[in-house]
Amino acid sequence: MTTRILVTGASGFAGRKIIRELLKQDTQILALDRMKADFADNRVTFSNANLLDKEALKKDITAFNPTAVLHLAAIASPVYGNVAELYDVNVHGSENLLDVLKETCKAQTRAILVSTAGVYGNSGKDYITEDTPYNPQNHYSFSKMIMEYISKSYPELDIHIVRPFNMIGVGQNANFLVPKLVNAFKTKQDVLEVGNLDTYRDFVDIDFSAKFFAKILLSPHIEDKILNICAGHGTKGSEIIQILAELTGHMPEVKVNPAFLRKNEIMRLVGDPTKCNKFIGPELKTKTVPEILKDMVESK
Repeated sequence: MTTRILVTGASGFAGRKIIRELLKQDTQILALDRMKADFADNRVTFSNANLLDKEALKKDITAFNPTAVLHLAAIASPVYGNVAELYDVNVHGSENLLDVLKETCKAQTRAILVSTAGVYGNSGKDYITEDTPYNPQNHYSFSKMIMEYISKSYPELDIHIVRPFNMIGVGQNANFLVPKLVNAFKTKQDVLEVGNLDTYRDFVDIDFSAKFFAKILLSPHIEDKILNICAGHGTKGSEIIQILAELTGHMPEVKVNPAFLRKNEIMRLVGDPTKCNKFIGPELKTKTVPEILKDMVESK
């Protein structure tokens, strides 16, 4: 039976990868985004309905009648300047979507809400489990925490929260740290301005993540209500630079720009992959950071 999947934020870095993974299965996709990506597949229908326009959402979702939903759309920046807009989209927009799903979809329609590992903040743990308390350090993470709390008010839906750690890979926007660094080395920049390079982050291959999302959308039963996507290995920014230098044979002058230093910086954000690995199974593993960086350097 064909699965009809609504994907919000469909034209973003993760959205494009996940939809391509879903199209390997018997699926129809309603891709919701303000920007349109070309998937060259007639099983993908686009909607430019705004999350803040509840009536437009209701019209398109009613017509499509999804059997599963992946909610990726968000302003995903810890340093986004318009704080009111960030909360409006990430909180109010998510609530609009859940209201429409409750009104128009069958009971216990699966809805995967994509949060962030940032909700854990400075946890003091070497490896963060899904039951680690909230401790967000910026407005983006606060907005995702609020979205998670709001979702508890929709028992009519089969809601699962996914908290990705740092997803990276080919095709990521250069506004993010790792692709910015990759671009600097690929183009042989003489000077590289950076922020804090002593923080540890858990970097996860976007292709692994796409397979994870496809599985959680299509599996008949999901035991866990909250799942991290993580590799369980912390890498410092300075290590990323060293790996890129080895891959490219180039080393720019590295300067710390005070403007790039964040208040309340999270010094270590590394996940415990126990539940993630159990869910995805032993047959699929994320690439290592050097392998991902090599792919990014060699991509056109």
